Formats: sequence, structure tokens, C-alpha cells
Amino acid sequence: MSIEYFQRRQHILIDKLAKENLDGMIVTNLTHIRYLCGFTGSSATLLITADQVNFITDGRYVVQSEKEVKGAKVIIDSIPHYEIIKKQNLLTSSQSIGFDGNNVSHQGYQQLSKAFSDINLKNITGIIEKMAMSKDEKELEAIRTAVEITDKAFAEVLPMVKIGVEEKVIANQLSFLYRKYGDSDSDAFAAIVGTGPNSAKPHHKPTDRKIGPGELLVIDSGAKFAGYHADMTRSFATKGYSDEQKSIYDIVLNAQVKSIEGIKSGTSCKSIDSIARDHIANAGYSKFFDHGLGHSLGLEIHEDPRFSKVSEDVLEENYVMTVEPGIYVPDIGGVRIEDDIIVTKNGAEILNKTSKEFQVIS
Repeated sequence: MSIEYFQRRQHILIDKLAKENLDGMIVTNLTHIRYLCGFTGSSATLLITADQVNFITDGRYVVQSEKEVKGAKVIIDSIPHYEIIKKQNLLTSSQSIGFDGNNVSHQGYQQLSKAFSDINLKNITGIIEKMAMSKDEKELEAIRTAVEITDKAFAEVLPMVKIGVEEKVIANQLSFLYRKYGDSDSDAFAAIVGTGPNSAKPHHKPTDRKIGPGELLVIDSGAKFAGYHADMTRSFATKGYSDEQKSIYDIVLNAQVKSIEGIKSGTSCKSIDSIARDHIANAGYSKFFDHGLGHSLGLEIHEDPRFSKVSEDVLEENYVMTVEPGIYVPDIGGVRIEDDIIVTKNGAEILNKTSKEFQVIS
């Protein structure tokens, strides 16, 4: 990414801060720092004002910061970052500076207040998250690639998904392939593989339980590419499945298809959630769908906005969202079907190519 690419984001943030009567912001969330200047390391602070952008880290990241950081002056020192700001007089008395309270601990705030006793500190949350909601072309390209890798890895793993195979074997193979084809440091998140009763646990951690006959199976995983996440879920039944298990699958699939059909720019997130939730409720399974319909994707696996019963957000073009209704019935099993979509002016572009047809594993 070019210097200009990140400077555009920095200038947008500066303008937003000015509207809040703020002279600048201390950014400590590493994902936000990556979004604003490109740094991917594990320790940094970004101080952004109308006059200057300063990136602060320690000696472990001399080479990395020289290569990655765009649009900011790099400062390397071994003392605490707030002390560096104070030592180098990067802020002046009586300035109004924002910080994100969602990412500063109580202890961190005490340190911040002590270091900048002559500065007017203001807790301002969500400002960078709102900037990141709408994805630009480079971000969309990265997410498309992450989804393509997810589809590719899933296609390679599917033939090994058979009765008698352990949950963790499938999860480990998916993780290996995501690291092979995508970001080498990690996959998007720890894969969820739930078989039988475990399929009724939405965030089940894979175990050595083996896939058995007559049960449901949920696989939720995703690749990461250039820092951007994909997230896909597919569900299956094994040979000997019941009529109710097949019915649950059909209900979830229809709920997902209907809700995607309702998506377009200008539509409320709450109304899309209601489409799936009402369909599942009308089928008699309302109490077995108790999570939101989906969330945004980006440099984090869960971003705003979200499809939920309480969301006040409205969809805009180039939001990237998951759509993932589910039904989870103890002793019967669970089904979740999830795609990643890009919101368009008049609809939604489904990125995932992996089939959602009912498949039986033997």
C-alpha cells in the first residue's frame, strides 16, 4: 500500500476529530494502527494530530516499522510510549486529545492521565470502527481472496470428512491449508468443528470425538489474506439422519437465502435479522436461534455493523457481512449456514462458491 493510501485515512480521521473539537487522538488498538499506517507488529502507539502523525514502538521493530509504516514519523525507544510522547513534547498544554476507552484499561487510563495532566483527554469510541465499515477496492480484493482460499481449502478437506474421523483432525487440516494458501501467521480464527451433540454448540472447540452415523455436523472456519478475514459455515448430515434433522437443515437454508435476498444499501440491519428470525420462529424453532444473524468482516473477524435484534445500523454499499442463521437443538444437533456477502446498491454479492445443498456423509 502507498503512503497516499494511508494518508487518506489519516486525513479522514483528523477531519472527524476536528468535528468533535479534538486536536488529535492517541491510538493504541493494534488493528486500528494497522488500518491507519500499515504496521502489523505487536507493540505500538500512534499519535495523530492535524500537524503530525507519530508512530511509536521499540527496538524489536526497527526494520519492520521502516518497511511497513506509511504516512507517519517512526520513533523507536525503550521507555513507555506515553513517556516518549511527553519526553519529545509531541503534545502541548491545553490540547484536547481523544482516546478509545474500549481499548484502554483502567490502569492504562491512570497512566495516560498522569502522563498528560495538562492535556484535556476525551474518551471517544467507535470513530475508527465507523471509518472501517465501508471497504475500499483493495480491502474488497483481499477479502475476495480470503474467501477464495476458504473455498479452496474446504474443497480439499471435504473428501476426508467421513464417519469415524475426529473433529480436531478436520480442524487441524483446515488450519494448515489456510496458513499454506493465505496469511502464514494464522488462519482467520480457530476452526469450529462440531459433530453430533457438539453441533448444537455454536462455538464448540474441536475434540477427539469421532463423526458418528445419524447425526449433524457443523464446520465453521475461514482463511485470512493480507490481514483480512473470511468466515464460512457449512453443515452436513451423516448416513442414518432423521427427518427432523433434514427439516432443520432446510429451515436454516431457507432463512439464509431469504435474508440475503432482502439485503441492499439503505436497509436496516435489524430488518435483515428479522427476516431469518421470523422464518425460523414460524417453523417452531425460535428458542433454538439465539445469536445475531451476522457481522461485518475486515481486519478483525467480528466488526460492526451487525445483524441483530437490537442493531440500529443501516447497510451501505461495500459493507462486507456474514449471514449465518442457525438452529441448535440439544440431543438432535445443530445446523448453521454462513456466507460472506458484499452489500451493493440493489442487493448483495455472495462471495462463497462452496455448495449449500444438503449433503450426506457416510
